[in-house]
Amino acid sequence: MTDRAIESRSTGNPDHRLSWHITLIGLLIAYSPLYVIKVLEHLGASWQLIQGPQAVLVVNWLAVLVLFVFMFTVETRPLSSISFRRPNAGDIQWALIFWGVSTGFSGFLHSVHPPPPSEGMDIMLSLSLPVLVAIILTTSISEEILFRGYSVERLTELTRTPWLAIVVSMFLFVTPHIVFFGSQWLTYHGLTVALIYVLYVWRRNIWACMLMHLLGNAMILIPALGLASA
Repeated sequence: MTDRAIESRSTGNPDHRLSWHITLIGLLIAYSPLYVIKVLEHLGASWQLIQGPQAVLVVNWLAVLVLFVFMFTVETRPLSSISFRRPNAGDIQWALIFWGVSTGFSGFLHSVHPPPPSEGMDIMLSLSLPVLVAIILTTSISEEILFRGYSVERLTELTRTPWLAIVVSMFLFVTPHIVFFGSQWLTYHGLTVALIYVLYVWRRNIWACMLMHLLGNAMILIPALGLASA
């Protein structure tokens, strides 16, 4: 697919191009989970609801809510502009195939070279099951909206360079995972990240990406339920 074809699909309406400052504001909203907690802590906030990994239950959904309001009222763009489209059988099929490939590869790496201890993983496994499930659902949905749908589409429109949009989006998505789980996270989940971006760019369907993300995240329930070690 050519850069022009990707750009045309991403904007939805090529005659309704956003000004660069509007796009930057939207991106700041989409990326707010990366910095809003640090800002609040710098301002002296010490609320329990922004402490630990469960903070995503607040900051991610708040970012999605504000972003949707911004899209509808300022951008005047529909959800289809960030790839909210009814999935077809092919979208679902490839989400399952990519998940199977990435999970199989990760499982193989775990068997031949078990990962070192991860403080981040220990923290996740110490959470109560309802909180862990809520985090799984929240990140599977919200991260696809913020870091795939909105990020890739608006960065593509802003830069007119799809590959640059993908690189920036991927970097901002991967970095906090590495910070929390450790550098080994990329070794075991790098293929998953790559495939989910391939799935998004190829199928342009955010529901398919949410499904793949959800299935991948749900794998943490295996050690959480004591069925296997992390």
